[in-house]
Amino acid sequence: MITVVEEFLDDLRGGRMNDSPIVRVAQGQLQGRLASSPTGRAFYSFQGIPYAKPPIGSLRFKAPQPPESWEGIRDATSEGNVCAQMDLYSQNQYTGDENCLFLNVYTPSIDGELLPVMIYIHGGYFAYGSGNSNQHGADYLVEKDVVVVTINYRCGALGFLSLNTPEVPGNAGLKDMVQAIRWIKENIKSFGGNAENLTVFGNSAGGASTTLLTASPLSKNLFGKAISQSGTALNFWVFQKNALENAKSLAKELGCESSNTDEILEFLSTTPVRDVVEAANAINSVEILLKTRNNKFGPVIEKEFPGVEAFLTEAFFDLLISGRVADIPIMIGTTSLEITIDADVTDLQVFIPDILHIERNSPESLAIADQIQRLYFKGTPTPEEISQLLSDVTFNVDVYRYIQYLVNVTNRPIYHYKFDYIGDLNVAHKLLKSIGLKDNACQHLDELGYLFRNDLHKDIVENPQDIKMRERLVRLWTNFAKYGNPTPDKNHYLTVTWLPVTKDKLNYIHLSNELSINSDPDKEKMEFWDNLYVKYFKIWDQPSVNQEPTIDTTPVIVQETIVTTVTTVVDSYEEEKVEGHVSVDVQDTAGVPEQDVLVIENLEIKDSVQDDEAVNENQNGSVDVQQEVEIEERQEDIQKNGINIVEIQEKFQNQNGDYKFNGNVERKPRPSNEIKMVQNSNINPKDVIRANDPPEDDLPKNIGVNKFVNFFESLGGKK
Repeated sequence: MITVVEEFLDDLRGGRMNDSPIVRVAQGQLQGRLASSPTGRAFYSFQGIPYAKPPIGSLRFKAPQPPESWEGIRDATSEGNVCAQMDLYSQNQYTGDENCLFLNVYTPSIDGELLPVMIYIHGGYFAYGSGNSNQHGADYLVEKDVVVVTINYRCGALGFLSLNTPEVPGNAGLKDMVQAIRWIKENIKSFGGNAENLTVFGNSAGGASTTLLTASPLSKNLFGKAISQSGTALNFWVFQKNALENAKSLAKELGCESSNTDEILEFLSTTPVRDVVEAANAINSVEILLKTRNNKFGPVIEKEFPGVEAFLTEAFFDLLISGRVADIPIMIGTTSLEITIDADVTDLQVFIPDILHIERNSPESLAIADQIQRLYFKGTPTPEEISQLLSDVTFNVDVYRYIQYLVNVTNRPIYHYKFDYIGDLNVAHKLLKSIGLKDNACQHLDELGYLFRNDLHKDIVENPQDIKMRERLVRLWTNFAKYGNPTPDKNHYLTVTWLPVTKDKLNYIHLSNELSINSDPDKEKMEFWDNLYVKYFKIWDQPSVNQEPTIDTTPVIVQETIVTTVTTVVDSYEEEKVEGHVSVDVQDTAGVPEQDVLVIENLEIKDSVQDDEAVNENQNGSVDVQQEVEIEERQEDIQKNGINIVEIQEKFQNQNGDYKFNGNVERKPRPSNEIKMVQNSNINPKDVIRANDPPEDDLPKNIGVNKFVNFFESLGGKK
């Protein structure tokens, strides 16, 4: 019997595998390398491929732009930069670069039948992480005849700063993912991949991003299957609140007190990238995120602007329950215990989701806390019990909600899993052991050790049970990518048939020492939370569209108003009813915090203004003279009845196309400044461009002389 190693050697002898493979993509030629998996299976590796222009200079914080072409053969044998970040795996040290929009392709073959493609989105609370092979080596997946693509995208403020303007509407990191998928769909055939069989999968923030990609109009039609691991866009830690305040907080942390978006953008664009990353981490660390339940640099609901591609302009929840998400097979699950914590909790009200808008210390809130006490704790709360509660509130409940909503709007299969295996390849197990802590539960990220090759496990001698679990997970994931069904047939490793969820039964596979099919995990607890949401969750309490005002220095004039009922929308997205006399005195917004600015959403005045009398704007966004006269006449009529109408002076942005945004200013490319030669006897020497070469010097316009030095240094220059 020919072994895997003999097959590999035979391939080399027969010349069927080239150790310096070259492929052509839309931008030019790429030279990869021949690699070998731990079991000896040969595959091709192409790394550090740019899928967009470097987001530097005036493109910082902006939507990604298509990549530029190159001459010669580009070296794709080493990985590109990870996004500039504070690396949690190296004691929160700064690492990476903002020139980071690279992807890696791993494929068993560049000839023959086109194979299914799996695109991995890394996690890290949208603030850190990468798709590089030190954490996400694709060796085991590629062995199952799939093409694997891992990507880097902008994290933290670099990827998720939002100024609510056409230039920086937010979600640049998510748009990076879309640009990567577009590039893959256009070019993956060159790597032996089937562009019509793409599966997106991700863990944690990558799992949440996967569900967002199924909902965005930019991406939901680009792929055919999705796997969400320990994260959905319903989780509280996904969307940021008060994006404008977050942007101002970052600028203030760096020394800028301005409230003007243009000044903030210029300041942050010319600040050295390391300073931006360190400042963002100071005000938005993981600890702060969990404490405040506000990811200051996560996804946002974007405000719509003419000519600007928006990733998301409506609430994800609205898109989900209305069925306006990709109608595709989904695999989704969590680990048995996502978070472990060793802390005393004296007030269980902190676990009541903010989204339910239940007043703290109210009779309802206290009653719910008592129910939590009875449901989760046998006596004095233990760390294990608190960890289970925190895991439910942070991950499990929202995964359960996602499935319940999705199953009502799709006929496609939904496969649910619980990963409950403890072995030497568990990622959290290794991390905790490295700092002297014991791990006695399956935790967040643990399944990744059985899907990807990881540098954390270099010194581990694998035992048969760990190898068996890895083989099971790899087969389940790749079967789903190939067929949309993780268990198309039974075998030695897959001994059960994984049943999809139905409207009546939450079927799931229990991934432990042995596989089993069960239903309704943690039924009593999930029903408790479900009933809580049914009773207190109000759709109208949630933001459906972007309701935040843009920062501006134009004075806003609001007269004293007497109305019967005014519905106001404040910066925290909460709605509140105000009855009786309302007195508002708003001065120049340049010196007033945003939460002090009142935005009128609804004005209910009985028998006064009919719906068909709404004021219409002309094409330039301004109110014409005739409309002003009509407004004044209606005000006079209403004033006779003792009621004054609010008059708000609004500043409309010019929409005639006179401005430029998202980096669409024409620029002339310049040649790369760093070339290396191919040193390989199998091909003729040619110029090969290195992965991290920025194709152009993209200097922000109107930068100001006094800030040029900072900008120059941010690109690596010296005084």
